[in-house]
Amino acid sequence: MKPIKLMIVEDDEEMTTLCLSTEERYNILHKERQVEIIARKNLDEASVLIDSSFDGAIIDLKLGSDGDEGNKITKQINEKLLRIPIAIFTGTPGNADSEFAYVGIFKKGDIGYDGLFDRFWEIHDTGITRIMGGRGELEKHMNTIFTKTIMPNHKKWVEYGKENSERTERALLRHTLNHLLQILDDNKDLCFPEEAYLSPPLIESIQTGTIVKKKSDGQIFAVMTPACDLVVRSHGKFKTDRILLAEIDSISTITEKARTSACIEAGKKYKGDAEKRNTLINERVMSALKNNYCTYYHYMPKSISFDGGFLNFRKISTIDPNEINTLYEQLSLQIAPSFIKDVIARFSSYYARQGQPEIDIETILSSLTAVSPPAEAATPATPARRPRDQ
Repeated sequence: MKPIKLMIVEDDEEMTTLCLSTEERYNILHKERQVEIIARKNLDEASVLIDSSFDGAIIDLKLGSDGDEGNKITKQINEKLLRIPIAIFTGTPGNADSEFAYVGIFKKGDIGYDGLFDRFWEIHDTGITRIMGGRGELEKHMNTIFTKTIMPNHKKWVEYGKENSERTERALLRHTLNHLLQILDDNKDLCFPEEAYLSPPLIESIQTGTIVKKKSDGQIFAVMTPACDLVVRSHGKFKTDRILLAEIDSISTITEKARTSACIEAGKKYKGDAEKRNTLINERVMSALKNNYCTYYHYMPKSISFDGGFLNFRKISTIDPNEINTLYEQLSLQIAPSFIKDVIARFSSYYARQGQPEIDIETILSSLTAVSPPAEAATPATPARRPRDQ
């Protein structure tokens, strides 16, 4: 496997030597997980070299007289839009700029370079740098979209751009994202729970699928109002005058309910067969998690940012948009667009039921069973024998 490329920015000669010797030892011990270290001493040297070819950077904060050079490097990396994981490795961890998201802020002496190498390999194993890095999968797909879709049709986009440049740019972004989604949807891999949510969502306004918490009792709800009604008009207010909320019941509440009903049923069907009873109970709980248990429950999985739960389509309420920020806390969480579509579809289907008068099946069954059986066929007469010639 190709080594991961890491930059270390460190002005202490002894620490740099230690890092390079650790690199040599690490590569001997890890034949399939090697590292390539590029060492630089200060802000100027690092600024010239750093680019998207790196899989990560290990930066000391104090590289000169003012003691803040490390923060300046991280700021430059951010300004260059280089999506590179950064680890701060310093004797003064409290001085790290809290604005940035780091792999970690480590104090010298608490962890060795080999431990930092392990951290970067763990990140590399997720695919983050291959996807988000300037030479990653995202860039490859973007290049394909650019050459096969955007440029062949660029004349039409030029026409749109002459009319409204900003609107055309947003439209091209949406168009590009639709192609990316098509590429991703072609993959049949099972999803991880974290994919069900945007956490935090990068749009702060309330959207379909936004999760809110009632301040008075802590109950959790999801916004079910259609996206078209949540458009903010020129006067700064939503198009709708009511926001629709669906309560979220806890996972334990619904799975226990499914388990209890299954226990009762299993007790009647399989009194002396514990294995069959347990199988039925587990199947019933699994059906709840797969949204096959009840039409008015929709399962939302537990993730690192959310305890999960079951949307209860029977527990709905509406609220004046002017009151929602007063009575509810908007959590930094939203059901992802690819998941909210199914939620809305099931919600709509539940309330679109028409029903019909119940037919008296017992009467029909009685009439069917009362029909006389067909009469037995008569035994055919034995044909007379022809007399024999004398």
